[in-house]
Amino acid sequence: MDTSLHICPKVYRNGLLAALSADECRRVCDGLQVVRVDAGEILYRPNKASPYVYFPVDCCVALTHLMEDDSTLATALVGNEGMIGIAHFLGGQTMYETAINQIDGHAMRIKAAALKEALDGETGFQRRMLRYVQALMTYMGLMAACNRHHTLSQQVAHLFLQLLDRIGSDEIALTQEHIAAMLGVRRERINKAALVLQRNGAIDYARGHIKVLDRNRLRAHSCTCHALIKTEFERLLETPLPLPPSMPVCRG
Repeated sequence: MDTSLHICPKVYRNGLLAALSADECRRVCDGLQVVRVDAGEILYRPNKASPYVYFPVDCCVALTHLMEDDSTLATALVGNEGMIGIAHFLGGQTMYETAINQIDGHAMRIKAAALKEALDGETGFQRRMLRYVQALMTYMGLMAACNRHHTLSQQVAHLFLQLLDRIGSDEIALTQEHIAAMLGVRRERINKAALVLQRNGAIDYARGHIKVLDRNRLRAHSCTCHALIKTEFERLLETPLPLPPSMPVCRG
């Protein structure tokens, strides 16, 4: 991770930070640092406290579980609608999930202790964080049901739509190995599911690169979980997904 940059977040976008009041922003912005996050980089490990919380900008982080057979399964994706490190606000300090970045990009990070001190007490940010946690819990619950009851091609389409909502681009740099790890299946099955979407005209898929050609076809091939998750996030956070390009980030 490159930690050499320290830039005012006015030039970046994150939905939670965009909702900071001017007073909250003045107390927080000096502690924020823009960092590059590479694909495959681990931001949080199970049961290990990190000193930082992260607000993704154009990267996308998977919250994953390692199973007994060494397979993995993603329970949620976190992009510029949210943050990594909610355990610091819930009082547990650590969580069981591993937070693994999937897409090269950037995040804003701040020391958890500094953020808690700056926003201590009953603030708008604290209330928004509680609503974000509720949305994330809904997301995780639907992902569990999706992995159990929907076809793999539906799950792959759903995964692509979740990524599109969070990275602001129709092109995704993601290998079959990473997709398989997030969905807890063998890579060969991902190849077959991606071919179904490609033949349907929804995507163009080359090695490690996905280009979405038709979002409506991708939505038609997905299960209903994407729409349900998107609706719940927008209801609770009062922010559209994906974030509009003109959304302000810093009001200070």
